[in-house]
Amino acid sequence: MKNLTILFVIFCLSGFTSLAQVDDIKKASKENSRSSGTSSSDRSNSGGSNFFFIFDVFRVLGAWQSHVLEKRTEIPSLVGLDFMLQGAVQPSSYYIMNPRVRGTWGIFSTDFRTNYMYEESIDGDLDLATYDWQIIQLNFINTKNVIVRAGTGFMRENYGAHGSFIESGLSTNLMFDEGKWGGFAEYRSARDYSTDAVPRREFSLQVHKQLFKAGHWHALATGGLQFQRYYSLVNVWGIQMGMIFRLY
Repeated sequence: MKNLTILFVIFCLSGFTSLAQVDDIKKASKENSRSSGTSSSDRSNSGGSNFFFIFDVFRVLGAWQSHVLEKRTEIPSLVGLDFMLQGAVQPSSYYIMNPRVRGTWGIFSTDFRTNYMYEESIDGDLDLATYDWQIIQLNFINTKNVIVRAGTGFMRENYGAHGSFIESGLSTNLMFDEGKWGGFAEYRSARDYSTDAVPRREFSLQVHKQLFKAGHWHALATGGLQFQRYYSLVNVWGIQMGMIFRLY
């Protein structure tokens, strides 16, 4: 029954796409760049009211951060590093690798990854990559069992027009039994605001299982599904697997 369930999931997902079509993604990137042209915008200083608003925001965030960090003894993962070596595969078609590192300090995180795609083709092997940095993430729910993050940063294409785009994301991390098992769901969306194009949307769903713990190090195996859609044209999906090394 378990094998039939897995085959059913793969069959359903296969309806999204047959191949990654790396060349189509690169072509869409170049066409989007030609559409954008050059643009300029005027910025004005709204005066002292903005200054006091920003001051209040930082004051509230500072008080919130201090309150959260007081719980570090109870929740050690409030300050830590995650090193992720993960990838996804659609058998006999293409492979996606996502080496990634995330640092967390109380209510704040920063998250950098490389998204590398490799496709086997009768015309030769093809590849492309993006560099994705969620510069600032706000952990607005930060408990022992649940972390919910919202963040923003950029996606940089290493192909096509080599464009850079604002990327936003939302993720939920679940941890149970002292972190021995859990799950992770993430949504990302990059947008070109000059053309209103969407260079990439992404959704991933994973389960985690701790393999061992050594001092402050925790090693977890991961498995799940990953789906990406480039320029509202090209669909990419794969069965995800990998490892996470956590230090806290």
